[in-house]
Amino acid sequence: MSKVSLKGSTLMLWFKNAIVYQFSKEMLFNQEQLENALRKMAFTPCGSQDLTKLGWISPYGDKNEHYVLAVEGHFLIRAKKERKMLPASVIKQALQVKIEKLEKAQQRKLKKIEKEALKDEVLIDLLPRAFSQYRYYWLWIDTENQRIIADASSYKQAEDIITLLRKSVGSLPLTPWHYDTPLERLLTKWVKNNSHLPPFILGDEAELKDPLEGNGIIRCKQQELTTEEIIIHIDSGKQITKLKLIQEETISFILQSDMTIKRIQYDPILLDKNEDIDRADVEKRLEADFFIQNNTLINTLNNLYDIVKLLDIK
Repeated sequence: MSKVSLKGSTLMLWFKNAIVYQFSKEMLFNQEQLENALRKMAFTPCGSQDLTKLGWISPYGDKNEHYVLAVEGHFLIRAKKERKMLPASVIKQALQVKIEKLEKAQQRKLKKIEKEALKDEVLIDLLPRAFSQYRYYWLWIDTENQRIIADASSYKQAEDIITLLRKSVGSLPLTPWHYDTPLERLLTKWVKNNSHLPPFILGDEAELKDPLEGNGIIRCKQQELTTEEIIIHIDSGKQITKLKLIQEETISFILQSDMTIKRIQYDPILLDKNEDIDRADVEKRLEADFFIQNNTLINTLNNLYDIVKLLDIK
């Protein structure tokens, strides 16, 4: 899930995470049809009895009526989720007060099923007074490479947005990125052999985990990963489940064994490429940033997929 920040007056877009889905057959998207489909599932705030609401909003900001940003066959869309926050302690306290009041009035102990029914009543009473938490999610439809990339921190978050898209446009034949060989084995081979696999170089951060439950996890930061100390852990049976990779002069990120890409950081040179665009021109700046991000991440994802396949062959 990306954070949307305001620098000056311009909406900034840079994915912080990437969960990649591949179409299993070719899909074509029409901007106008996509616009109309998303508009029908636009975000509406929670009502008095709603715990959560999820819907589409404009990628350009609240005051824009367009639901799709389109650049050369790439579509950027944005979802908003509202969730009513009710701390468990508040529910428990209100429920206990209600139970005690009813037990006193009826001069008897309530049964378990009666207490459960009261809990539902308590939730109904508390919901209108609950405060809201808002989250925003970017979704990028890459028709050139037949992918959808979600800026989400977990598959659960990504699946929620993909499900919303399916409800909006109909069937989507998607499968998450995967390899036949478990990725942790391939990442472990990369580090152990200190493989030279340009354009990537190993970063200074990793997580090693023993596949046997209960045998511990090693987390390394600011650590040379090809040292004897790390190799000893690998030889003892631990596998690399998270690995920092750097693509020079573009980005760095953490690749996880479930194929999620986390904590993407962009080279400042990339971030400053569109500084010549007036920040007051929100639409133009957002589209220009999206174009640069597309080219960068497409290059990274394609290289990454090819290199991991190469590791599987070696």
